[in-house]
Amino acid sequence: MEFVDTHCHLTLDTYDEDLAEVIDRASLNGISHIIVPGLDLASSRQAVELSVRFRGVYAAVGVHPEEAAGFTENELRSFEDLLTCEKVVAIGEIGLDYYHRQDQIELQKDVLKVFLSFAVKHKKPVILHSRESLDDLFGIIENEFTLSHRCVFRGVFHAFEGALPDAIKAAGMGLSVGAGGPVTYKNAHKKHAVFSKIGLNHIVLETDGPFLSPQAYRGKRNEPSFVPVIAEKIAELQHCDIKEVASTTTSNANSLFNWI
Repeated sequence: MEFVDTHCHLTLDTYDEDLAEVIDRASLNGISHIIVPGLDLASSRQAVELSVRFRGVYAAVGVHPEEAAGFTENELRSFEDLLTCEKVVAIGEIGLDYYHRQDQIELQKDVLKVFLSFAVKHKKPVILHSRESLDDLFGIIENEFTLSHRCVFRGVFHAFEGALPDAIKAAGMGLSVGAGGPVTYKNAHKKHAVFSKIGLNHIVLETDGPFLSPQAYRGKRNEPSFVPVIAEKIAELQHCDIKEVASTTTSNANSLFNWI
């Protein structure tokens, strides 16, 4: 079976001492591709460096909403330079976060719009972050982009926080929903409802490592080798074989990120 981890923060220092081993374990567990998202310009550069260094590692570049205050539009030229690397497959992690930063909501929206336009310009999918902000994020996507734009606007709602109607809405917009470790939690009833009902063709898998470890690894650092545990839960919720989850979610990721 082949899996994809569409979201893992391998640039964070928690992986510094054993990064090569983490990537080797991922490969041994069937993870063929790992996407490392940027949080700002510096970490986006690091993500690109890792993608060059390791086979199977790919990069996304962008500014996380918690880092919006540090961004200036002068940096866009540097982000464009990073796109010359063929292993940069997405713009992200971008979005809105009202849980951590309610003092910068308008700034977050402004930065998000810059990077959504950047993604359209360069025909790259987006990796979207939303925390307690899903309605506004939907609204910006709908209001800022015309129907003609949407034919090239693709992406994934990372760590999807919405209910089933939200997931259906995302799917209708051509966006995938990311399933990670929290779907394995016993009390994650909303996520269970989403990932049992939404079509498997709309789901991609992710760890969000080093955060949000699956139930079996709570309290431990999350890493890409745990993706099959998430896939097992999705198979249970979808009443299908894990091989079908592996095949379909990997095909979804392949289509979305267009690996070289």
